[in-house]
Amino acid sequence: LDQIVKGAPPPDATLPHIAITSSAPLATIERPTSSHGSTASTRNLPAQTSDPTALLPSAPPQIYLNLLILEASLRQQYLILRARRRQHTFVLILLLMWIAYFTYGQFLRPREDGTGVGGSVYWLVDTGEKVALISGYVMAALFWVTGQWERGLRWPRRWLGITNRGLRSMNVKIVLTGTPLWKELLSPLSALFPLSTIFPAPTSSYHFIDYTTAERRALAAQSRPRASSSVSSSPVFAEEDIAPGGDTLRLILLPKHFTPDFREDWDSYRAAYWDAENARRSELRSRIRASQRALARHEGGWAWW
Repeated sequence: LDQIVKGAPPPDATLPHIAITSSAPLATIERPTSSHGSTASTRNLPAQTSDPTALLPSAPPQIYLNLLILEASLRQQYLILRARRRQHTFVLILLLMWIAYFTYGQFLRPREDGTGVGGSVYWLVDTGEKVALISGYVMAALFWVTGQWERGLRWPRRWLGITNRGLRSMNVKIVLTGTPLWKELLSPLSALFPLSTIFPAPTSSYHFIDYTTAERRALAAQSRPRASSSVSSSPVFAEEDIAPGGDTLRLILLPKHFTPDFREDWDSYRAAYWDAENARRSELRSRIRASQRALARHEGGWAWW
């Protein structure tokens, strides 16, 4: 499986065998058997010869593919950590507002009878504010002791630097694309309000996709040969991420061990891949929306919208 994913040939395969199997379909060429040209025989010769090293893990296409996989994995980790940071930031803001309000009520607010500041002349109100203030301090202590601060706020902010420190041996680094300031300020509210419906944000959206007949044939052609070559008419479902990708995070090659041409080819390869992939995902999103509308129209009656 590792050899298939990375494109490496089997250990017992030779270079001539790889060149023959990876070349184009054979073309029929007539060659004379003598200088007079009285008789001719046909031989099957390859129309073009491909580089047998293009399937090796060290080939540039395979390196670019591995870099894409690495970038997608890091982007998924970053999106998860960012969502966790926003949720914990929202909770922390509410907790700080709670503590600030009751601290003001107990120590800084003027009393109703004008005899000083802090507390209340009503015993029930004063006791309730004291209990609420102590509860806020206890919640803040638990927020720190249970590791919510470390996992939810501190680690997501340190993740980028620590990840780049680990990627330094590979001579690559990750950078974040620019995000408007107003989106960052409103991002903690996404834990309470569905702001993604108004302001789309990079995220993951997995859905089960029903492949068409042409897509099934393409999958059957790419897979290993089986006993039966016919394409089954039964529905084939697969869970795919249909959200737009290629944003939020970029994998940059450092110029220390990579040539300018190699880095430029990587940028071109990445841009071309995500252009085609985003177009395909857009078509899948349109297909899913149409399917959901048809299902809602079928089951919802006159108020299906």
